[in-house]
Amino acid sequence: MLKKVLLTLLLSACTLFSVEIGIYEQQDKEINLDLKFTNEYNQVKTLREIIDNKPTILTINYFNCPTLCSPMLYEVADVIPRIGLIPGKEFNVITLSIEKNDTFKHAKETKDKIFKTFKKPFNANAWSFLTTTNQENIDIITNSVGFKYERRVKDGVVDYLHPAAIMVLTPKGKVSRYLNGITYLPFDLKLAIYEASEEKTRPTIANTLLYCFAYDAESKTYLFKAEKIVGGLIFATVVAFFVFVYRTGKRDDKRKLEEIKKRKEKEEKDA
Repeated sequence: MLKKVLLTLLLSACTLFSVEIGIYEQQDKEINLDLKFTNEYNQVKTLREIIDNKPTILTINYFNCPTLCSPMLYEVADVIPRIGLIPGKEFNVITLSIEKNDTFKHAKETKDKIFKTFKKPFNANAWSFLTTTNQENIDIITNSVGFKYERRVKDGVVDYLHPAAIMVLTPKGKVSRYLNGITYLPFDLKLAIYEASEEKTRPTIANTLLYCFAYDAESKTYLFKAEKIVGGLIFATVVAFFVFVYRTGKRDDKRKLEEIKKRKEKEEKDA
């Protein structure tokens, strides 16, 4: 009976963690550079034109994101000037929206907010903010780089559950490196760009992924939406409890059997 319970819990765990949201690394895979997107100036260009045969940092966000996207993009803007490379000459940056209802106006508003944080002049053409109404093009890019997300609509409001990571592409559009999270070391990013420029690929620097946060205005911090983590901890606790009970029961049964055996042996000896 206990084994059946444990099996049921294990099956439940499989269901619990079957959600695909996350980064599924696909180094060496080339994205389709002939796909067309609209930039923040309402110009339609191919990815090949935007990448312009340079290593390129790719971020995937959406411009109406109330939580994780903004701090991530601000962090990218903070680290780029500190890597010691010339944007537009030695590398480019692309921010792609996964929301097909985002427009070039949303892209321009986001870009303006980000660019206000630069303390020194930054080549505006080196960082493109892209949109498209073509869901297939969005899917092709996200699938090519292994970016799995979930679109949710609640009370008419569109929201996304998505991981936080930047991808560094080679000049030929191949995925070279993933940098997960929302904080990046200048050395790591610079090295990733150098390696991408040589069409090299490397494993991820860190495997910890951050999912969309909930912003707490009072504390001015981002609170991790940890439904899956909490569920996993609850599951692990329940399993540990049943394993403990199961093992304790087995020890008690074994002890009782030994006592019965000794009692019988004594009775036989006394007889």
